[in-house]
Amino acid sequence: MLLFSFSPISNVPAEDKRVRLTIPPDQLPDPAWRRTQFEEMVPLKNRPVIISRNQVKDEVFVVVRNTGESTLIYHSAGPEYIQSYQEVFRRGLWRKANWDWCGLGKKDFSLLPGASVTLKVRFEDDERGERILGAFREAGTNREGLIVLATKGLIW
Repeated sequence: MLLFSFSPISNVPAEDKRVRLTIPPDQLPDPAWRRTQFEEMVPLKNRPVIISRNQVKDEVFVVVRNTGESTLIYHSAGPEYIQSYQEVFRRGLWRKANWDWCGLGKKDFSLLPGASVTLKVRFEDDERGERILGAFREAGTNREGLIVLATKGLIW
């Protein structure tokens, strides 16, 4: 997008030097999560893969596939609603914000090798730069990690 403004002195258009920056959605999760929520866990070896994302109104439908050989476990109130972790974009980095701490009615669900699941996630608030992550654990291990499920916003 190219914007022009006019100089009051010469009436010659001046090119606007503002740059649109896209937030890097693939930046690793904030290390603060590991220090607070996952301190006794080690990183995943079998990381699930995002197959697609589709936003419908205020929900994002994320298809996640287990392409590894071990079963993945996620905590949820139902098979399609994974416990979520929110990060916001501040000072050039994704930073830990909130998490869905209420555990009432939540249990573990399995994602078998080769299987896919469609997860529904919602953005938490009107943050301009926000992303929602989900935690997956390799069954029978102490390996767990956060996966970026959905990202929204631009920084100007």
